[in-house]
Amino acid sequence: MFAAKVNSPENIGTVELFGTPLAIMIGLKELNVPFLHRPSMPGSRELFEYSPLGTIPVLVHRPNAIYAARERVALFEPLAIARYLDEVLGGSDANNKIQLFPPTVETHDRNHLENALRRVEIDQISSFVMLHVKKTVEDRYVKPFFALRNNGASRQDIDVALDESRGAAETILIQLERIISNTQEQLKLNFAQTEFIFNEISWADVFLFPILRDLKATKSGVLQGGDKEPVPWLTKWLNNFASRPSAVATLSSSFAGST
Repeated sequence: MFAAKVNSPENIGTVELFGTPLAIMIGLKELNVPFLHRPSMPGSRELFEYSPLGTIPVLVHRPNAIYAARERVALFEPLAIARYLDEVLGGSDANNKIQLFPPTVETHDRNHLENALRRVEIDQISSFVMLHVKKTVEDRYVKPFFALRNNGASRQDIDVALDESRGAAETILIQLERIISNTQEQLKLNFAQTEFIFNEISWADVFLFPILRDLKATKSGVLQGGDKEPVPWLTKWLNNFASRPSAVATLSSSFAGST
């Protein structure tokens, strides 16, 4: 679609991101894709032009006419946005070779199978994070925690009110750590390294990080480290990822940045 070698605005056209989806913002920064941020709230009038339910995130790409005949691309689901960013906008910057989703290998040999399996596993963990971890950790625990705290509830009252949700969050992360371990074993990856889930950065890391960063900020007993830490691998991974420039740049927009 693009002949561009550098992700400059004049080459890729205009990329707009509606809402403040931290994972997509981190992905854009990792891929070095410049974008215009529109901090719309869910249900805002302008969203319904692109999203049938008025939900966020929404990504609107208006390509440079030199490189594409299509006037506009609008996407409203995170996984679709992620795939589009990687396959259309990612990897075209000569100074930034990061891709968050491995490119397809054309040859039909052993390497093709291994590459396809890694792509599928990235999709699988990303889906698990978006469908299960986000709902259990962020929606059922993190958001209510900060809502109660910001309304003046004491820590003791918060812990009592959200005890069941906190337990569910810990359980789903224990399951996730087990899934990651099994996946790394299947792909013959090094579980001892704690920088990335797939030994190099992927969308699985990007989707997971904002959720766990906010959970750690609740100081709920998970992701705090120590001998009794229930998810030691995820704790080390989280601390490593938190130092990346993309993570630092999005901290102020997160619950963790408000503590």
